[in-house]
Amino acid sequence: MLTVEPGQRFRETGAGLFGRPGPIWIVRDVFIGSDGFRHARIELASDSARRKTISVSVLEDRRRFIQV
Repeated sequence: MLTVEPGQRFRETGAGLFGRPGPIWIVRDVFIGSDGFRHARIELASDSARRKTISVSVLEDRRRFIQV
């Protein structure tokens, strides 16, 4: 099992626009949410203004993301 840590980079596995590889996201923070699950704050490598928070289990799901 992968340990998600700040600074790691992940690529979305789905094809992007015009069949290009999916975008790369950088993990900025990992924390335990009020729901008791681990979450990661990530930002788009090409545009740091685009950020989102997702469950660490989603980043660990190889059907959704791969570490680069």
